[in-house]
Amino acid sequence: MVATSAAAYDLAKKLCQEYDKRKKEEKEMNVKQEANLVPSASKTGEISRKVTEIDYGKHEQTVKELDRQEREQEYARKATEAAQWCTLDHEHGPNCKRPPTSCSQDHQKEWQIYERSTEEKIAAAERFRQEGNEAYRKRNFGLAAVHYRKALLHFDYTFAETEELQNQVDAVKLPCLLNLAACKCQQEDWDEVLTQCRQALEINPRAVKAHYRVGLAYLARDEFELAKDALTSAHEIEPSNADIVAALKQLKKNMEDYKTRRRDVAKEMLSGKGDEAAESAGKQEEEEEEQLPEPPTRLEAEEESKGVPNEAPSEGGSLRRRKGVPDKSEEGEEEEDEEDEVRKRKSALQCLLVAAVGLGALSVTALAVSLST
Repeated sequence: MVATSAAAYDLAKKLCQEYDKRKKEEKEMNVKQEANLVPSASKTGEISRKVTEIDYGKHEQTVKELDRQEREQEYARKATEAAQWCTLDHEHGPNCKRPPTSCSQDHQKEWQIYERSTEEKIAAAERFRQEGNEAYRKRNFGLAAVHYRKALLHFDYTFAETEELQNQVDAVKLPCLLNLAACKCQQEDWDEVLTQCRQALEINPRAVKAHYRVGLAYLARDEFELAKDALTSAHEIEPSNADIVAALKQLKKNMEDYKTRRRDVAKEMLSGKGDEAAESAGKQEEEEEEQLPEPPTRLEAEEESKGVPNEAPSEGGSLRRRKGVPDKSEEGEEEEDEEDEVRKRKSALQCLLVAAVGLGALSVTALAVSLST
């Protein structure tokens, strides 16, 4: 015999009462309360609903009966739906509550696909593929992509039991993936192209169309190395494929255009710097010209000739030339000649650097560093 306390006994009794009450409420949750539809006899003193020859009370009863039938049909429909997911042992109806852990979305179509046999799923996917091919021939790429996705949806709920069935699944799934990638190529949705082709290569690593469309996607993004790898793989599988050969030629042309654009950008950078240097040199010459004294006028020359004689400087200059002493003007000319030689050397060096960048022997970063020094 088990002994317990009075408090524990009261708690257990209370829990049992709550459980019985909840079960009773669950059982009576969907119990229909039948309404008394039989018209009651007219009571003494009740106002009559009959006007002339029309009995409005009779029509009201007809309307109520029609409403009751509609409610009955709605009740039966909801009871049928609730019976598929309600786990309680009671009469199902519209008041049934879904379990808190279940999904709120309706997955009836997915269940229908899942309950089919593998052969039926393969046949349905093949029908959708044929419809997608028909839409693709009409160049309706959006509709074709929808059909191909419906075909691939069947394989999400397909689990082949044998290797033979798996081969049949792959035989239909692979063309659907490649055709969907072709639709996305026409729509220039390159991310989707790469996704579908990756799944196709998981089924068949030597799928030449998958390699080819991956190459087109990378070529459209100017990712030349990845495009080269994909197109080269496709060319190794089918060397005589004209589309692959044309894509490789386009890749080569795009790479040459890219090098030409890079060379032009480097030249524009250098030419822009040379123009700035020329402009600064021109500004310095203008400032020097502004600082030089203006030549005297005729009246000023006559006044100077009447005043202090100006023969001595010329004699001094002639004496300096005779003695071999260099004049200041000659020194300035020599300095300008040296600056011209330095400029010519710098321009020749810049041309050599540009040629090195064009040939790929020197990077643009190294070019910028050399010019800054």
